[in-house]
Amino acid sequence: NYSSFSSCDFYSNFGLEDLLSVGDTSGTEEDTDSTVLYGTLRGSVVGLRYYTGIVNNNEMVALQREPNNPYDKNAVKVNNVNGDQVGHIKKELAAALAGIMDNRLALVEGVVPYGAKNAFTMPVQMSFWGREENKEAVLDQLKRHGFKLAPPLKECGFGPKWISERAGPSYSAPVHAAVQLTTEQLKSEFEKLFDDLKENDRTCEMEGAEAVGTLLLPHQKQALAWMVSRENSNDLPPFWEERSNFYYNILTNFAEKEQPKSVLGGILADDMGLGKTLTTIALILTNFQDGKPLPLEKITSDKFYELKTMYIFHKYNFFLYEDSSHVMEPGVCNIKKSENTPLKYSSCLPKRDKAKKPRYSGSSDLGESEEWLLRQTETTSRVIQEDAGLASVLLPSSTCLKRKTKRKGTASIQSVEKKYSDDGPRATLIVCPLSVLSNWIDQFEQHIHQDFRVKIYVYYGSDRSKDPSVLSEQDIVLTTYNILATDYGIRGDSPLHKVKWLRIVLDEGHTIRNPNAQQTKAALNLEGHRRWVLTGTPIQNSVNDLWSLISFLKLKPFTDREWWHRTIQRPVTMGAPGGLGRLQSLIRSITLRRTKTSKVKGKPILELPERKVLIQHITLTEEERQIYQSVKKEGKAAISRFFSEGTVLAHYADILGVLLRLRQLCCHPHLCLNTSSSFSVDNKTPEELHETLVSKMKLVLSSGSDEECAVCLESLTLPVITRCAHVFCKPCIFEVIRSEQPNARCPLCRNELRLEHLVECPQEEEIDSSSGRKSDQKWISSSKINALMHALIELRRDNPAAKCLVVSQFTTFLSLIENPLKESGFVFTRLDGSMAQKKRVEAIQCFQSSQAGSPTVMLLSLKAGGVGLNLTAASRVFLMDPAWNPAAEDQCFDRCHRLGQKHNVVITKFIVKDSVEENMLKIQKKKKKLAAGAFATKKPSASEVKQTKINEIKALIDL
Repeated sequence: NYSSFSSCDFYSNFGLEDLLSVGDTSGTEEDTDSTVLYGTLRGSVVGLRYYTGIVNNNEMVALQREPNNPYDKNAVKVNNVNGDQVGHIKKELAAALAGIMDNRLALVEGVVPYGAKNAFTMPVQMSFWGREENKEAVLDQLKRHGFKLAPPLKECGFGPKWISERAGPSYSAPVHAAVQLTTEQLKSEFEKLFDDLKENDRTCEMEGAEAVGTLLLPHQKQALAWMVSRENSNDLPPFWEERSNFYYNILTNFAEKEQPKSVLGGILADDMGLGKTLTTIALILTNFQDGKPLPLEKITSDKFYELKTMYIFHKYNFFLYEDSSHVMEPGVCNIKKSENTPLKYSSCLPKRDKAKKPRYSGSSDLGESEEWLLRQTETTSRVIQEDAGLASVLLPSSTCLKRKTKRKGTASIQSVEKKYSDDGPRATLIVCPLSVLSNWIDQFEQHIHQDFRVKIYVYYGSDRSKDPSVLSEQDIVLTTYNILATDYGIRGDSPLHKVKWLRIVLDEGHTIRNPNAQQTKAALNLEGHRRWVLTGTPIQNSVNDLWSLISFLKLKPFTDREWWHRTIQRPVTMGAPGGLGRLQSLIRSITLRRTKTSKVKGKPILELPERKVLIQHITLTEEERQIYQSVKKEGKAAISRFFSEGTVLAHYADILGVLLRLRQLCCHPHLCLNTSSSFSVDNKTPEELHETLVSKMKLVLSSGSDEECAVCLESLTLPVITRCAHVFCKPCIFEVIRSEQPNARCPLCRNELRLEHLVECPQEEEIDSSSGRKSDQKWISSSKINALMHALIELRRDNPAAKCLVVSQFTTFLSLIENPLKESGFVFTRLDGSMAQKKRVEAIQCFQSSQAGSPTVMLLSLKAGGVGLNLTAASRVFLMDPAWNPAAEDQCFDRCHRLGQKHNVVITKFIVKDSVEENMLKIQKKKKKLAAGAFATKKPSASEVKQTKINEIKALIDL
């Protein structure tokens, strides 16, 4: 009944398995929140004696179509909560239900009111739920077969009040009809969810194991204690009770003999910047089996220094080592300094000479990507052995190495591994977005004690090892959601799905909130004993977002979406009494959340330095103002024409083009797109018009401008342009096309949507980074650049060591800023979306370094400054231009205002007076208000989104 039709096949036809795994398309799957109860009907379940499934009185049952039944193509099975078949719906009624269920006109849900222990047949009370517009069709279909629905009783979301008194709890009808909670109420209830986690529940602290090289803060010790107790618990899961030798689920009234498995894990929902990563690393090292720490080799002998940690970062052909003693054994090779410096030592440090490839005795099968990058250190006299673990990962024929390494120091680890390999799994799998992959690596480096060697394998890049036995021997395997989804898409051939993991950690776990996305399915199908979700935002849009997380934790019976929907989601969104209480007790039992303002023993958890946001108004020069006004006048005239003709949304690309030109003119006259006033002129053929509009939209996007998708209302991920020149996230619009096949329409203008018409669009392209847009133009300054340089020079005078981020959406603007930085002698580095991962990592490490001569300025594009980066070296931020989405700005500020920040953070936003930028600030304020009620139960409808867009355009251009 709740089957989500297989989207994988839809995507794999287009070779797009990987695409699906990004972004969110919530709201496009069956929107269960807008359903109403049509009415109820009493029917019979027959054939009980042929099936093993049993039920209790008042127990919820699932109705499932069985079109391939040899005796009756209309058959409808009745299953209990466990999925065991109890019987069939009686033939005459099944004929009526089949049409309703096959055409997805309604959800049919059952409860057995009494007679559960009958031998042949028992009653079932069915509720029919669906969208208002399908109600007539459902009533007609039933009427044709001679059935009529009883009107809904006063409904309390859980199911009507007729439930008999014979067994289980009985509900009397509430006195008042159920009231839907407003967005605001839900939001505050949700915050309360977490505030109610009483301090004394979670105050016991636990020290990390010896291998944790960083001292944990009190709130991190509390989180560690809580996580260890969750992993070692054998409590019943929430909503289960033991009654006379049976385990009984109080939500569905299902009972079974076997004790339902405890949930070994949960959701760590601490605010960003409280050290979820560190706490997780401490958990991995501290809680292996039987409450003992992970058995690791300890490097104690004076003679041999081991490489502490291994990273195999396949894609980028380099390894990164961590110890400072990277010297090979005498006689293996004679090392000079290496030129392609490993990540750690990045381009701002002195260059090194080329290294010779180390020679291995007897194994010449080290390919290019396995070249060792070795670093000469101060202590050439120290000796290290070759790393057996590394070799075993790289070399199929590493026996020659193994033989050599059996001596002091290594014998111990080999015996240790043997001892544990029979006791079940060892490896922890961590899945994270690509943007935080390097952050995890940095954190391992920072927090694992240098005397211990932890085997870490980065499962990424085209030549990653597909051998499950290699993966299961590691201590930690790190991969990304995209890789997980891509591998899973190649049917049955995913190495990650062949390993039984000791624990699985989903970092930024809200990434799997869309149940239809490939990456969600891939995550839900991993096998592991213990499961953790790390997320600062467990709910992004609505209660819907929680189901995937709860299902990933294997919380019975919620792994099946029907039971989640019937017992939690619908009661909550319909405001049923007790609905929110259920959700609260569920969340409370599996979640730990502290915010930056929470207190431990009366003191705030995080004494973060303060953060100030200043707005600095800029006045354009006479010349700049003239250019601005003439573009504005022309744009305003065109846009008023679109309004009077009612074609605003058809010309959306034109309008964004005007707004973009105005925003860019606020920054620098050379940025303005080289499209004179080319509005889509009337004398073009429709075909030419489409082309002009699409290319216009491409220009807008490639500028780096932070535009929004009208489906998910977030900043765009993987933008695609429709033939009608509107822009959406690729996953969002694919989902729309899939769910509306064969006649899909654009959500903004209802024009026809065809897959083959979609144009993909690169965001953030640098045209000629050395000199901005046009190489023949002489460089000139602008009011904004002057204001920035004035501030930077003043800052350098007062505090030469202060570091700052200069942030803009427009990569070309960042390039224009490079000129005066060079002229004034600033050392700077740059991070933008067009850079390869390796280059990004180098830029970050370079900037974070406290060495003399390291860069004091980072030019950062707003998009690249999004998730997971750690830029705490900076204490000043200059935001050169406002973004549409205030959350994108906040995320960027949080890169430096987080754990590890020692100084007060001052953020300066440059805003041009009397310009589109001032109007953008007003719209941002509105958005922030809306977001404050972000735990909305409903998304705005397509028509509301349209209206909002139209109002915004008017406000921006002062119409």
